[in-house]
Amino acid sequence: MRITLFGMSQPSPEEYNLAYEVGKKIGEKGYILKNGAYGGTMEASAKGCQEAGGFVIGVGVQGHTIDKMGRPNDFNNEVIVKPTRFERIAEMIDTDLIIILPGQIGTLEEMFAAWVEAIKTDNKPLIVLGEKMIKLVEFLQEFEYIKEDQFAYIKKVKHLDELDF
Repeated sequence: MRITLFGMSQPSPEEYNLAYEVGKKIGEKGYILKNGAYGGTMEASAKGCQEAGGFVIGVGVQGHTIDKMGRPNDFNNEVIVKPTRFERIAEMIDTDLIIILPGQIGTLEEMFAAWVEAIKTDNKPLIVLGEKMIKLVEFLQEFEYIKEDQFAYIKKVKHLDELDF
């Protein structure tokens, strides 16, 4: 199983640890982790996955200068480089499951692209993990930014121990 994880390049220590633990859980199950290849939660999840014996595919973009690293992290087993961020996102959502951690505008772009794809193809529910992401989804629902039936593609998981895949 391939699991993609979206998250931010400059997480808090708690968010970094959560990403590490998610990656570790993926690795312990023998699954493949796909993520954005660079620093922050991408590095944390890759490290956790690798240390648990898993395989990590980092998906980068040519000319990357988004975060402080500017290069793929050292915990990727394989790095796929795409010419544009749109192609990078398309590669990352070519997966079996998507987990979304707190993030910023790039994470939101990835989340909405994956959500639209899930609606179009009628599959792959997305898991939003943690209180921040749940609050975001509830805000979108409360103020009707997204049609009610489209929330069927989102699974809200508050704590890591409730994460099942």
